[in-house]
Amino acid sequence: MMRVLAATLLAFCLVGVGLGTSRADLYGDPNAPIAGKVLGTVIHTDDPEELRYVILRELTDRYASDKGIAVTKAERDVYVKHLQRSMEQDRQRQEARRDELTRRLQGSGLPESERASLASELETLNGLLATLDDMGGEAAEDPAETAAARDQVADAFIRQWKINRALYQEYGGRIIFQQGGPEPLDAYRRFLEERQARGDFEILDADLETRFWRYYIDDGIHSFYPTDSAEEAEVLRVPWWLSE
Repeated sequence: MMRVLAATLLAFCLVGVGLGTSRADLYGDPNAPIAGKVLGTVIHTDDPEELRYVILRELTDRYASDKGIAVTKAERDVYVKHLQRSMEQDRQRQEARRDELTRRLQGSGLPESERASLASELETLNGLLATLDDMGGEAAEDPAETAAARDQVADAFIRQWKINRALYQEYGGRIIFQQGGPEPLDAYRRFLEERQARGDFEILDADLETRFWRYYIDDGIHSFYPTDSAEEAEVLRVPWWLSE
């Protein structure tokens, strides 16, 4: 599925890459303004998304530790096997679609607007397949490094799903669609409100704070699972890589 490909490509790009420099008590460029603090770490940034990333990372790391959330080798192996199978199926579908588009574009009589649309789709598919080819070449050159990166991605996805499930079970609320899997939006908002009230984090810039909370209070920027539906009840009960 395209979601699997997109999420996996994004994850491989992020492995080993942070959003700025950090040490135990400082995050970001010291020359940037101080945006806030979380669990003793001072955050330097003027980007609300980066601020949200750091606050969530620190708070959910603490939450996972408190709840004993961890990833087992068996869970990782199942995830990796599913991911490899899904990516191969995706690739086959994309190659079939590429061949179909190529045949149609080689034909005559297509309206110019349709030809332009098909050509644009073909260009996107060729770029995606080229990226997959590059990843495959890197895997052949250094299989041990590729396997380590793959396992790191698997651990991150599984751990995040477990955190999401735990938060949903504790705080409830609505669930939104996200590229990497379902996210319990209301549960995160309630969790953050609780942690802010008890002093685990603070945001020192009023404008950044408004933009920080917009993600959790502006329904218009999200797509929700139907409330009280069978789909909503299932998405954080069984991991998506086991249910697809």
